[in-house]
Amino acid sequence: MRAKQILVPTDFSDASLEALKMAVKFVKLYGSTIDLIHVIPLMSYYDESMQHLGVPFDMEKDIYPKVLKETNQKLHDLAEEYIPKEHRGQLINLVGRKTAQVIADQGNKSQYDMVIMANKGSHDTDDVRSNTTEKVIRYSEKPVLSVSTAFDIDDINEILIPVDGSGDSAAPLAETFSLAYTFGADIKLMHIIEPYTLGMEVMSMTLEDEEAVYESLIESISEYFKENPEMDLSFERGAEKFEDFLVHGADRYSESVKVTSIIKKGFSAHSEICDYANENSDLVVMSTHGRTGIARVLLGSTTAIVAEQLEKPLMTLRPK
Repeated sequence: MRAKQILVPTDFSDASLEALKMAVKFVKLYGSTIDLIHVIPLMSYYDESMQHLGVPFDMEKDIYPKVLKETNQKLHDLAEEYIPKEHRGQLINLVGRKTAQVIADQGNKSQYDMVIMANKGSHDTDDVRSNTTEKVIRYSEKPVLSVSTAFDIDDINEILIPVDGSGDSAAPLAETFSLAYTFGADIKLMHIIEPYTLGMEVMSMTLEDEEAVYESLIESISEYFKENPEMDLSFERGAEKFEDFLVHGADRYSESVKVTSIIKKGFSAHSEICDYANENSDLVVMSTHGRTGIARVLLGSTTAIVAEQLEKPLMTLRPK
């Protein structure tokens, strides 16, 4: 997994500090450089005022000079206290109307490998993840790791990847393998068999054989690996059904991680994912989008709802 350059948003709350602490742990793992970003919200009042006045304004000099000075100092203090000197990157202080869009636009720049941010910031919300965090996940072209508290390597024993049989849902397996191998964790693949309707009649989920679904799932992911040889991944079948090994490389240069496939029947994929993960998993990794058509809508929608409800750390990735 590439994590050489990490962007960490902060609003200087205790919650956002956890994301910075998490990024510092990645420094120890990957030798990462951390850029801090703070976005000063541009209230619509100022936007409307400038339009009426028709006078060119330099927002950073004319509207927010005091705030910018204060927040620049806060960014500097955070970096001084938490980020090792040789791993400190830019301190980015921007003014923007849509905080999430500003963060995502910055994170989408080529130098960044991922964004690490808090589930919530300073604003109170009953949701597990704030509206800002959810929107960054939606807009980001780079991996986004969202956490409530920073975790240690030893805290991650099981990483869950929900898959629907499509290549897009299997795309995060490369990054997940790297994390699982580094953390010494196992991977759980979860596929939910949902009922379907014919007119007003709900067809029984027992029509699907769980073992047949499992075999089909492994076959389709294996085919995806062949179509994407740069991933350098393959399955080594285990002695027991539903238990296999994900292998990176070949022959004596290979590395492997245990993979257990979980096939469940349920009326709601996102509910089944959250219920299982909140009880059993330490980290969930999901694709944010399919590539085209209905797959893009369904996969993206499921990930969005999981982000709203999942209490555990969530890493989201957009398939290339």
